[in-house]
Amino acid sequence: MKKTERYIHDRLPADFYSRIEKGIFNRNFYPSYSNRKAWKKCLDNPLVGKIISGADLIPENQVPQLLYSNYRQFNVNGNRTEYEALYLRRRMNLAYLAVALCLTGDKEKYLARVLDYTVAILEEGTWCVPAHASWEKDSIDRWRFCDLFAAETGAIMALLSSILGEELEKEIPGIMKTIEEKTLSRTVYAVFDKELFHWWDRHETPANWTPWCSGNCLVTALLMEQNPKKRLAQVKHFLANVSRFISHYSDDGYCPEGPSYYMKANLMVFQTLLILEKAIPGSMKNLFSDPKLKAMMEFLPNVRIGGNNLVTFGDAQPGLRSNPAFILPAGKYFNSEPLLEIACLKEFNIGINGDYLASFLAHLFDRPADLPDNMTVGTSQSVFRNRLAIFRSEKFSVSLKSGNNSEPHNHNDQGHFELFSGDVPVILDAGTGFYAKINFSEQRYTLWNTRGNGHNAPVFGKYEQVYGKDYVSTFTVHNQTLCCDLSNAYPAEAGVKTAERKIEFSDSKVTVEDSFSLKKNLPVTITLLTVCEPVIKDDHTIRLGDVTLSLENISFAETERMPDLAHDRNGKMVCIWGAPVTAIRLKTKKNGYKMTFSLKKQRNVQKKS
Repeated sequence: MKKTERYIHDRLPADFYSRIEKGIFNRNFYPSYSNRKAWKKCLDNPLVGKIISGADLIPENQVPQLLYSNYRQFNVNGNRTEYEALYLRRRMNLAYLAVALCLTGDKEKYLARVLDYTVAILEEGTWCVPAHASWEKDSIDRWRFCDLFAAETGAIMALLSSILGEELEKEIPGIMKTIEEKTLSRTVYAVFDKELFHWWDRHETPANWTPWCSGNCLVTALLMEQNPKKRLAQVKHFLANVSRFISHYSDDGYCPEGPSYYMKANLMVFQTLLILEKAIPGSMKNLFSDPKLKAMMEFLPNVRIGGNNLVTFGDAQPGLRSNPAFILPAGKYFNSEPLLEIACLKEFNIGINGDYLASFLAHLFDRPADLPDNMTVGTSQSVFRNRLAIFRSEKFSVSLKSGNNSEPHNHNDQGHFELFSGDVPVILDAGTGFYAKINFSEQRYTLWNTRGNGHNAPVFGKYEQVYGKDYVSTFTVHNQTLCCDLSNAYPAEAGVKTAERKIEFSDSKVTVEDSFSLKKNLPVTITLLTVCEPVIKDDHTIRLGDVTLSLENISFAETERMPDLAHDRNGKMVCIWGAPVTAIRLKTKKNGYKMTFSLKKQRNVQKKS
């Protein structure tokens, strides 16, 4: 076993694998339907009403139809959502109906409908979504690949069988064998099929795919594999994958894919450990006390900015609407107050992608009893060395992005800063909307929100930052001052000899100062993005809500309404920022300038509760 594959292995009890092989472990991760006492104990959980009402809103006799004509749209015009939305809706609806059945005990109302969705999912031609299938020119080449959503579907079917298997079998004798065979074939066995190449299963420096797929396949193997030797090999294999993911992470827990992927990257590691803790209680003790793993879990609260917002670097979306189903248990097991504070959110997601069943069960059975009453502003500083820094106060908070322009889900954003006044985004990073084929094609950096001039580092003439691991920046922190070296963040054609961005932070004023030297004289453009309605007082003074931007050696040039980036929230397409994004362009011919953001007046900022 490679050193990078031993992270979990080296912290396990001596008898862990022998118990897995012999079947001496608990398979009842959550109570079965027949355990009515356990389900009745959940009825005072505030989520129960939402689950039951959500189940009752699902139309009867109308399982969303998945057509090949929808599937092929990705290959025809790059559209992902036409098929994925219906695919994920099936899995979400199944979760609502299955858990409503367990909570109410009403088999007459829900059981047949649960089977409608179960049978429909079993009958799907593939569980791999079109964006992850293999296409050859104009037709599909191979779709047996176990992708993110196939692996997640496997875990859904395994958990469904665990809590409702006896009831499904009574209604349709033999269905449990069909579920088991088809689920293992499309997930765990597909990964072990030598004719199929699963890059996430082999990649030495993995991204979110590895823990996402491996964690879900692990659930499937533990609950469904009947052959002891196969089960042992499968558990070892998927834990080696997750270990490799952990091993390549920095000790400070920085998630290079951005805050939106934390749920399926860092936190998927915890979900894997939680399942193993349920299987063999006490077996994860050494891992739950591991400081690196704790830092990985605390990445989310450490990138909070402006109250209940997140720094939106990479393919991220604004707002802290994360799913607390696994965040709160992670807070309990890792003894982390910042994670437990997520319970104070008034709005949160109860499922992400297709994992609603796992989320509902975790919400109902894994939520810690004692939780904080208030959410604090957070620590005064969060610093991920040469990657990201955040300064916070109740009035202002600011972030600076660094690293390189070849991170997973990269945007060309070295030196980009975000600024919040209280919980109001004054200067923002646009983030990302719905994915289409273009997002992961050679045209990715033609998208306005991913390219260099869609961020606020300087653009020298026509030369903006470009994609590549060689385009890097670093920073130093001294008290409340950040100095970022951008001299290696631009292509050679830009002729950048030196370039520095300095941010000086205080409770009521933030100054951003850029200085540089170039091999040739070029005009410089800065693009600031905001959801505030800019009020142009003069060429050097701009009002943004209750913040005044004062300019020195650089002048206002123009504003532009940027295209909306949209996502789906509760079945509705909405702008991710909830308001139009305006680009404010500033220009200069100087080799240095200063932007000062100050509060119009002192004001009371209420703490989030």
